[in-house]
Amino acid sequence: MLRRLLSFVVLSALLCGAQAPRVPLATFSGAVHGVSDKQITIETTEGNLVDFDINRNTKILRGKKPIKASDLETGDMVTIDARQQMVKYLIAVVITAQPKTEP
Repeated sequence: MLRRLLSFVVLSALLCGAQAPRVPLATFSGAVHGVSDKQITIETTEGNLVDFDINRNTKILRGKKPIKASDLETGDMVTIDARQQMVKYLIAVVITAQPKTEP
């Protein structure tokens, strides 16, 4: 009886979509080195190039205004909040570009 109950609890948790606890987002800052609709590469202040995948859930902002990845330009300063997926991929959750300064 106890074995059946335990099996039921485990199966219920799987069917309800129980997930492992989420890891906090990591924050990266740097200059845009390259960008496409699916990926962005930034150069950090230490000179490292870091790649991030962009997916349909990624929010891209300039200040607080939503923009498209194509609106980002090489050299734009950005802050990226990202999560790691499958050990080696960084998925951009929020990309925030600094507002452009008026000349």
